Amino acid sequence: MKRINLLPKPAQQEVRLLFFGKQLLLFWIWALITLLIFLILTFIAKSYLVRQLADVSGQVDSEKLVLKSSDNERLKQEVGNLNDQIKTINNLSSQHYYWSSALTELGRLLAPDIQLDLVSMERATGKVQIQGIAGNRDSVLRFWSDVHKSSYFKNIDFPLSNLDRATNDNFTFTFYVNADQLKQP
Repeated sequence: MKRINLLPKPAQQEVRLLFFGKQLLLFWIWALITLLIFLILTFIAKSYLVRQLADVSGQVDSEKLVLKSSDNERLKQEVGNLNDQIKTINNLSSQHYYWSSALTELGRLLAPDIQLDLVSMERATGKVQIQGIAGNRDSVLRFWSDVHKSSYFKNIDFPLSNLDRATNDNFTFTFYVNADQLKQP
């Protein structure tokens, strides 16, 4: 709906300016109120965050004290002991794999009537010493021949005393493991 203003032109101009002034004043009042509300909300949020930060800092400090406590030291000691045990297991595991193929080969070469009483191995030198009893002299000679042919062993010492008796013969061998053969996959 259109409003008709019958006032003279200068008065109409004044009414328009007065109306525009009131609208402008209301706009700035609302802008200032809104700005004030945002400032209050910002202050409240800041104070809340400062309190939260202080609480978190207090919790961090208390957790630091717990970490420095004797229970934590005991836990560190237990973890250190576990690490040492893991190192020992890894060391044994690496030695196990080092000798596994040589022991498998040695077991494969044994005749059914041979009984080993002692197997002694020195990793540093690769020296292997075995003692046992064979059912007969031929088993001892066949075992010596098979060890000699094997690529896993070298420098075989076969004393003639191993052939003293024809049956139930005690024997002793000393030989060295071929380290190059053990390193192959």
